[in-house]
Amino acid sequence: MTGFFTGFFGALVEAWAQLRIGKLRVMLSLVGVGAAVAAMTFVIALGQVTSAIIDQEIASYAGRPGTVRIEVTPTGRGVSGDFNTGSDEAGAPETAEEGGAESSTNTNTTARITEAQLRLVERYSANSWATNYYQQMRVAFPGGSRSVDTTAVSLGYATLHHTAVAQGRWFSADDEDDLSPSLVVSQGFLEQLGYTTLDGPLTVRVHSPAQTTFTIVGVLKPDDLTWCAGNPDSYEYCTQSVSAYVLARPYEQWLSQENRASLPAPTLEIWAGEDQEQQVISLAKHDLDAQFGAGSTNAVSNTGDMQGLDTSGFTTTVTVAGVFVMILGALSLINISMVTVKQRIHEIGVRRSFGATSRRIFFSIMLESVVATVVAGIIGIGIAIVGMRVAPLETLLGVAVETRPPFPMSAALIGLVAATVVGALSGIIPALVAVRIKPIDAIRY
Repeated sequence: MTGFFTGFFGALVEAWAQLRIGKLRVMLSLVGVGAAVAAMTFVIALGQVTSAIIDQEIASYAGRPGTVRIEVTPTGRGVSGDFNTGSDEAGAPETAEEGGAESSTNTNTTARITEAQLRLVERYSANSWATNYYQQMRVAFPGGSRSVDTTAVSLGYATLHHTAVAQGRWFSADDEDDLSPSLVVSQGFLEQLGYTTLDGPLTVRVHSPAQTTFTIVGVLKPDDLTWCAGNPDSYEYCTQSVSAYVLARPYEQWLSQENRASLPAPTLEIWAGEDQEQQVISLAKHDLDAQFGAGSTNAVSNTGDMQGLDTSGFTTTVTVAGVFVMILGALSLINISMVTVKQRIHEIGVRRSFGATSRRIFFSIMLESVVATVVAGIIGIGIAIVGMRVAPLETLLGVAVETRPPFPMSAALIGLVAATVVGALSGIIPALVAVRIKPIDAIRY
């Protein structure tokens, strides 16, 4: 084994020495190989980065890949207890006492669902989870009151959905104890108040369903309106959306008994990962159906919704095209290697006469091409990395890029492997020619 490594590294050192002797010719012949590696690596990296950016956009709505969405609608089948299943007989008169009893039932059912979801999270030690439900709040703006789409969430929502806050901050644990409930609003909400930037906590009055003053602590990333810029036909739609997020717990404390009774059951989202999502779905249905009745639990994964761009076929096509271009560029390297072999025929004959094996001669000649293309490949990969760092991704992709993904290592590895393979293929022919030379003829040359 030691002899093998000694011979291998000796051949590498010899190949590098020969490249330094004819460095100008080799450099000129490898310009095409380096350019092909740079272009191929850049395009593959751009495709993978594009897929990552699109996945980030999808995650802002559907959650991180591998998130299980759990909703409970009690059926009461097979369990004992009082549930509001929405099956009241039509036309039956409702008295005040019945209405009050129904409100109490609704409140109890929602509370039981919330408690059961929290027990599920605790029982299976879920590290990343969140709850949410939708509400309409009547907000007092300077231009008049209007309804605002509001999502009541728990603290972990931003982590699951990659919610981007451009100004201020997201909710913290301290916000749950504030007397003035906190809000994270859209840029359009802030502009409706007459502001463009959030320089500090800002209060806003809400009329319903909770009559209280809310404190704005953060502003979301503005909507990307480049799609409608300069289009007069879409001018009325080319505005920032008006929406808000509120922490569920402090928000519910300001609701009246009647408004609490009308709250929907929250949706629980648990990040399980793509390898464990089916197990979480099965456990959630088993546990929650046992409490609320068969068929009460709707648990689905967002994996099917996270199919952004499948870059496998794209990567294969670009790799094949890049290798073909590199082979064309390596033809000049083959010619130079053949000329070099003819110039070294006497040297090869002398080495063979002193005991150099055919294998040693073969690998020393072939490794010259491999080392040359690997060096060209490394330079090409470096150019691709620099290109990705300075490339205007927002202009190229037509979408807002909040966080630039890192350069994909797979693209660099593909470029390096392709350069190595092309170098090996271009070095085989000169190496075979060198091995076939007879020592006696080579010495006489």
